[in-house]
This record gives sequence, C-alpha cells and structure tokens, in this order.
Amino acid sequence: MLGGAELIHLGGGESLPCPGIDSLPLSPEVRNMGLGTSRLALPPARLHVIPDAVVMPSSGVVCTRDGRVVAESVTSPMIGRVPLDGKELRTPPLDLDGTVAVFRSPLRSDYHTLVDDLPRAGLVAHPALGRLGPITLLHGGALSDLEATLLGNLGGHRVRLREVEPGQPVRAARVVIPNFVTRPGAGAVPSWYRRWSDRVPLPEASDAPRRVYVSAATDADVPDREELQQVLDLHGIVDLDRVGGSVAERLAVLRDAEMIVGRGRDALAVALISRSAHVVELFDPPTLDPSMYYLAVSKGLPYHYVPVAEDARTALEVPSEGSDALDRVLDRLVA
Repeated sequence: MLGGAELIHLGGGESLPCPGIDSLPLSPEVRNMGLGTSRLALPPARLHVIPDAVVMPSSGVVCTRDGRVVAESVTSPMIGRVPLDGKELRTPPLDLDGTVAVFRSPLRSDYHTLVDDLPRAGLVAHPALGRLGPITLLHGGALSDLEATLLGNLGGHRVRLREVEPGQPVRAARVVIPNFVTRPGAGAVPSWYRRWSDRVPLPEASDAPRRVYVSAATDADVPDREELQQVLDLHGIVDLDRVGGSVAERLAVLRDAEMIVGRGRDALAVALISRSAHVVELFDPPTLDPSMYYLAVSKGLPYHYVPVAEDARTALEVPSEGSDALDRVLDRLVA
C-alpha cells in the first residue's frame, strides 16, 4: 500500500507443539491473544524495503517520502505504552548513503534484546538482501554489553553497525523493515534462531556451577530474599551475580547449566542461550505470563513453574509457601 515499497519473503512460519499448555494458569486476556492452544504458529520471516524514507529509531516509526508515518518496530502490546518522541519528530534528519535498518525496538530489556531485536537483526543479515548492498544497522546510544557480545555473531559481512545520538532521525535511500519473528505475548523463537543461539562462540566454563539463579533488577525489593536463598543453597543453586566475569563468561555458564531458576521473563530470557537446562520460573498467582514457557518449548528445554502465595503483600514477595513449593519442585527434579 506504500508507493515504491517492496516485500521480501525469507521463509514460511513454523508451528510448535505446546505440551502441557492446558495446565498453565493463563489469564483470559492471554487466551484472547490466541495463546494457550495445543500449537503455536510463528509468523513468516519477511522484510519491507521503503525507498527514500526517514527512520526515527527512538519512536520506532518511519516517515515515507509522501509524508505517511508507518510503524517500524511496534507490536500490538507496545501500542499506547511507547509514545512517539516529539523532539525526534521535529529534529532535522541525518542523511546517510545506501540502505539502513534499525536494531532496537522501543521496549528495552534483555528479554526484548534476545527475543525481539536480535532475530530481526538476523533477518537483515540474510543473504537474500545482498542485492541491496551494504546495510547500516542503526542503534540509538551505546550498545549494552549483552548486545555488543551477541550482535557480532549474527553473521552477514554486509551489515555494519552505526551508533546515532538518541532521538536522531536518519534519512536514507532505502529503509529495511524486518518483521518480528515472534508472537506478541509469547517468547518462542524460530528454529534458525535457536540453532544460532546454540552455536554462538563462548568461553569454556568447565568449573562453573551447573545450577544457577538469575536475578532480576527488582530482586533487591523481595522481602524474603534470604529465605529463598536458603532454599537455593540447599540445592546447590548459585546466584549468577556471584559468579562474576564478563557477559560472555556468564552466558557460557548458562549454556552448560542443568537448571536455571528465576522470576519473570526479564530474568529468565537468558535461558535462550542454554542447550539443555531445566527452566524453573517463580510467579505470582493467580495467572502466569507464558513468555518463558513458550521460549523453553521452542528451545526444547523442560519448563516448570512455582507459584508463590496469593496473598503476597507485593508482586515481588517470596513468602514461605512459595519457597516450600520451590523446594518440592527442586527435590523432584534432582531425585
């Protein structure tokens, strides 16, 4: 519907079996998104190429030459949560030669980096785009350590990274818009990306712990963190923060782990790098965000969830009932 736009198909979508999905305590809202059924269909991989356009990385939109603004990297859950950057819309664009694409979506977390942004960057590196020449992959502001560690391993010698000031629009002869290869609300990834994550070169981690707990940034607010730590210590589960080392070294620990425990997708998304770990998710009843279930299913990792008490004073509490439940799950896994 956009003048001069080109659609490039890279491959069909996949359908993943979802064993045990019926037992998950999902909310009606999640089921209304089409999740919670016996199979999950992933979208096909494709890209749009928009000629003579201005891309606004912070806002996640592209302004076409006829003045229309189209979504560049906004999925339905982002609508209303990620406002357009008014300053960016008014800033004169920086002119770059050739073809550009945007690395990040407007939502920033390790989960979005691993499940949304890196797969889209992988599509930009696809050989089918060779006829477009070199592609500049833009990122507003410096890369995080996780982004810098993994981006260089996506391949594609024609793709070069370029940092721009946050809020700086860019005009180019062509803007490549890769679609998301995941479903909104589901952390499942396609098979090609799963294979890539298993092959990322990482250091040896022969002496590293095999059972790890991954902290979220909000874990410092958990009132019963000490009690939870007692359960983790009892089962030889080591907090990844205590392992130290570079991001690459920590990812190597996760790759070889036999058990990864955490609370929520922002902590557990790093299980993507694991090859065989049991994923154990702590969650707050009554309903469960299925993102990590779907990520584990798509990676072939066993998944387990542990509810905490329904009367928790805050959404971050781990009361004794939750720790007892975790203790029972871990006993069963290591029996």
